[in-house]
Amino acid sequence: MGLILILATVFLVATALATLLIYDNGLVSMVWGDWVIETSVSFLLVSLVVLFAVIYFGIRITLTFWNMPKFWRKRRRLKQYRKAEIATAKGLIALEHGDWRKAEKELIKSAKQSEDGLMHYLSAAKMAHNQKAYKRRDRYLSQARESYIDDYLTIGLVEARLLSESEPEQARAILEALHEQEPDNVTVLVELAHILKKLQAWQALGTIFPKLKKSRAIDKVEQAELEAQLFAGKFHLIKDQEALKHLWSQMSEERKLMPAVLAEYVEKSMGWGLEKGLAGLIERALKKQWDDRLVYQYGRLSYTTALERLKTAESWIKGHENNPVLLLTLGRLACTAQLWGRGQNYLKESLKIRPEVETFHALAKCYEAEGKESQAALVYKEAILKLEDATGKTGT
Repeated sequence: MGLILILATVFLVATALATLLIYDNGLVSMVWGDWVIETSVSFLLVSLVVLFAVIYFGIRITLTFWNMPKFWRKRRRLKQYRKAEIATAKGLIALEHGDWRKAEKELIKSAKQSEDGLMHYLSAAKMAHNQKAYKRRDRYLSQARESYIDDYLTIGLVEARLLSESEPEQARAILEALHEQEPDNVTVLVELAHILKKLQAWQALGTIFPKLKKSRAIDKVEQAELEAQLFAGKFHLIKDQEALKHLWSQMSEERKLMPAVLAEYVEKSMGWGLEKGLAGLIERALKKQWDDRLVYQYGRLSYTTALERLKTAESWIKGHENNPVLLLTLGRLACTAQLWGRGQNYLKESLKIRPEVETFHALAKCYEAEGKESQAALVYKEAILKLEDATGKTGT
């Protein structure tokens, strides 16, 4: 609409001027030193229009030639971007089909030309890693660092994740360096916690755990699990009784009944003959949460009478009828209480579900305690055959 008004105005003005010139063509006189130029108004106007047009189009042509290299560079760049987009699409499709080699080839082919070159390098590194082509993986990561210096955090996280299985110590070093540079980055904190847990570096994990807990970067279930493993790890590293008693005294009642924590405490205590109160702790913990390791340890205690513990353990059968660990514990307790037949039945049931060498040994010891040496010998023989069979399968 605006353009139409402008054109109409120009047309009206031109018409008015043309009408005036028809009635009076006018005279224009220009003096420059000794030069005098006289012409009509219409000729002057036409000359000015022609001069304006020449200057305008001259400037346009000059600018066009001036910008020609830039235009072709831009066009070539757009063409490269288009090729990069096609390569990305092909690479992602190959990735969906599980063709890691093709995905790697397509993604790295146009990494330098793509606006998302970092994604190309990192994805290609992952594909090379999946093929166990670790030299190519490291080369792509190195190229990413050289081309995208400011994205060191993203590159470091990807590299640490790729190294976490085969080279966890190196992954830890990368994450610790990133954490030092970016102490408030939650992602780095979580990844570092996971690798420290994998390496069982409990002291280092304990240092960052309060910050991790405060950040709420992981859900409550994972946080509780990590906390239990952290304290269990601390108990595992204890070397003397005083340190054991000191750490246990610092634990809250809730933490003491965490299965992973209590199991480590029980294991250390049993090793030093400190069994008083352990049976009660295990019973309380199992009321809150079932744990096979605690059930197993319950059968190995000797501080309380076996018959009392057998009665308690038999109350756990409901819902765990086919649990081989519980059946092993019941068998041990029954045999210790000299209930030979009941103990042997429990142990045989456990062997039907999971034939373990330790269960064979417990059954043989039960026969020996009853005075059935020949039966015990047969069980020992069966255990040896089972062990040889398992060793042979492992070897092949």
